[in-house]
Amino acid sequence: MVTAGDRVARSLVAVGGIGTIGAVLLVCVFLASQVIPLFLPAKVESTRELPGAIDAAAPANATGTKPANFSEPPIRLGIDEFGSLAWALFADGRVRSFRLDNGHVLDNLSPRQTGLAGMTAVALATDGQRAVFGFRDGKLQTGRIGFETRFVDPPDVPAVVREMAVGATAEWDGGLVARTPTGQYRRQKLVVKLDDPIEPGEGKAAVQLVDQVEPASGSVFCWFTESEKAADHSRTAGVLRIASVETRHDLLAGEDVSTLSTPVEVALPADIDGPPKFLRLGGLGEYLYIAWSNGRLLRYETRDLDHPRLMEDRNLLGESGMTLTALAPLLGGTTFLAGDSSGRVRTWFPVQPPEARKFGSGQKAGHTQDTTRLIDGPRFPAEGSPVACIASSSSDREAAVGFGDGRTRLLFITTEKTILDLRAEAPAPVESVAISPKGDRLLAVSGARATVWKFDPGYPDGSFSALFLPVWYEGEPAPKQIWQTSGGSGFEPKLGLMPLVFGTFKATFYSMIFAAPLALLAALFTSEFLHPRTKARIKPTVELMASLPSVVLGFLAGLVVAPIVSGIVPEVLAGLVTVPLALLAGAYVWQLLPHGLTLRFARWRFAAMLLLAIPAGVVAAAALGPLVQTYLFDGDIKAWLTGRLGSGLPGWIMLLLPFTALLVAVLINRTIDPWLRGISASWSRTRSAVAELLKFIFGIAATVVLVFGVAWILDAVKIDPRGTFVGRYDERNALIVGLAMGFAIIPLIYTLADDALSSVPASLRSASLGAGATHWQTAMHVVIPTAMSGLFSAVMIGLGRAVGETMIILMAAGGQPLMDINIFNGFQTLSAAIATQMPEAAVGTTHLRTLYVAALALFIITFVVNTVAEVVRQRFRRRAYEL
Repeated sequence: MVTAGDRVARSLVAVGGIGTIGAVLLVCVFLASQVIPLFLPAKVESTRELPGAIDAAAPANATGTKPANFSEPPIRLGIDEFGSLAWALFADGRVRSFRLDNGHVLDNLSPRQTGLAGMTAVALATDGQRAVFGFRDGKLQTGRIGFETRFVDPPDVPAVVREMAVGATAEWDGGLVARTPTGQYRRQKLVVKLDDPIEPGEGKAAVQLVDQVEPASGSVFCWFTESEKAADHSRTAGVLRIASVETRHDLLAGEDVSTLSTPVEVALPADIDGPPKFLRLGGLGEYLYIAWSNGRLLRYETRDLDHPRLMEDRNLLGESGMTLTALAPLLGGTTFLAGDSSGRVRTWFPVQPPEARKFGSGQKAGHTQDTTRLIDGPRFPAEGSPVACIASSSSDREAAVGFGDGRTRLLFITTEKTILDLRAEAPAPVESVAISPKGDRLLAVSGARATVWKFDPGYPDGSFSALFLPVWYEGEPAPKQIWQTSGGSGFEPKLGLMPLVFGTFKATFYSMIFAAPLALLAALFTSEFLHPRTKARIKPTVELMASLPSVVLGFLAGLVVAPIVSGIVPEVLAGLVTVPLALLAGAYVWQLLPHGLTLRFARWRFAAMLLLAIPAGVVAAAALGPLVQTYLFDGDIKAWLTGRLGSGLPGWIMLLLPFTALLVAVLINRTIDPWLRGISASWSRTRSAVAELLKFIFGIAATVVLVFGVAWILDAVKIDPRGTFVGRYDERNALIVGLAMGFAIIPLIYTLADDALSSVPASLRSASLGAGATHWQTAMHVVIPTAMSGLFSAVMIGLGRAVGETMIILMAAGGQPLMDINIFNGFQTLSAAIATQMPEAAVGTTHLRTLYVAALALFIITFVVNTVAEVVRQRFRRRAYEL
């Protein structure tokens, strides 16, 4: 019966162990299955060549429409949100809509029908629909080109359309009707809507270039016109103007009223050679860019439209003999893509330099001087063929680039990744390109041929380099590692995981610094020095701390402890010194007491330390805190931490003090202690105690002198610690997290360490004590080495607990994904990011899969830590077995 029971028990243990390993492996496999698609390349699903250059006498299709004719290439293209239709705008003002599956023309609006007769310039917004037009008579007009979508009742559609299957499409009344999965009839039809014309009142010269942006209060226009005087032989051959249209709601009339400001002529330098080729407004109209074919670009600040200010005059190409062939804005209008005759594509955007000046010339009092400068951000290498056209996506950071050799490349700007490199069957220079709003179709017109590609772009914003290496984001002066899923720029994903990995290690580091020494020393004390009956009461009490939920500890840390510590930062820092010193001083004073008295009250010595020494240290910290703040930190420690006050000397004192104290203790142990033991063999107990006290005082003095000396030297050579381990103070920071998480980790480490120490055979202790060793010597040289494997396992289990902690981090760390070792600021960890953002991440997005990468990274970190811990533990165990 016993044998059978053993076999059953062994089988159950084996099944349970194998099941646990299998469950862990299944978790890893699941995470990997969610992460792998993030790194797969884009895939072209279909390629269609749309008919082109069809003779007017060519037969029509069944619905009476003819194939799309691109014998005259369009100047602008657009695709509908469903990827079934496209429109093309021609230089004479015609607009045509056609199907993307077969190229059949659905509608062909003449210049008279569109109202674009006499159009000489056009600029399309990055949303792909809003546009501004310039005309031969100098007028401006805004409008929209796109497809109007509405649902039609079944009785209103023809019978042949009504009877089509779900998912099918049919041409009807110049549009396309599709039957949705819910049985509705969705109709799409080309619409060209123009607003009222704008007459600047500055003559009738033809508009050559135009652009427009729409801030919240109205619109900002800029345009370049021909010279109005026939005899004008100026080198610029035209005039650049800027104006705004302010729209306000008239409560009395119940309608919006638009008012055009007086156009302002923008002064161009005298050395301009010829008319410009590109004109763009940046952002919400705060910058104006005008560029020439030779690469020269002028950037004006136009926040004050009455006084445009030239900020930069630079060349975008940097090399002679090259030509600027394309200049297009990305979504948001802040970043511009510049293509040249070598096939190179470069991004340009303004950044604010660190040394930005305030209240400069040309600014009104109380306003900040704009000192931004254009920088060359992410770039794509030359392809040997000139860039012919660029079109940006209306939903993300994708851009389609057409080249002179017929190739079309789809780029993702943030990660500097080429998603697709495509070529039509009959290569010809690409005249125009467009990307669908969903980013899954690409339309390119080359000569008389149009080609549409349907593709799966994958996750171009989730490459390995984007997740773990610095990325050059818009508005940043250099590549950085940033985690920002909301707020800021809504056009650019910032999914760098390194700030989260860094925050995870930062939380673990500061938590273990606080928890591990206290837990191990407490375990050593209760195991080797505490009376068994007292230990039987204390150990369960400490273990009871483990029952406190993490959410409770986080709540107390974030809402109670953090505000209190924020108000007494100097006192807290002083307490880190005075409390340990009070405990050590109490121990040396205890030795000075008469021997009989110490024997009589031996069982109360630790209680006396607890009730007298620790309160004395706290009182000393409270008394010294204001003095420390006044004389070390110039009266305001928080202002000092930001660098507004004082030098770096106090910071070095604060950082070097524990290491200097440890160094002095080691030196005393190696030099003074052997000499002292040699001459004190015949001394009385009191005399030895006095010598020990003097040695302690000497150690304190040596530590103070040494730490001030080293700190003075470092400060003299202008090395400031602010910005490293110390810096700006946030109420919720690593110090608070270390204190709170310590309460969660200490019971775990303490219990396992105490069990490891208690499992050391009593025979080893007896042999050591019998050989004349003291209890302390026995603990340090016999018990601890024997139990080292268990102690190391306890620390590693506590470390694993710290790595995966979530609730305390959420409430006490501030949630700032910073890569800063500063103990006084916040951070964010992998586990906290997963907990807070998993519910709001949309299914199938890069954001969601990146969170799975974070989970996998956390899994790998834990696995590696535990594996290393087990290897080290086995080594300690072999050494203990040899003992």
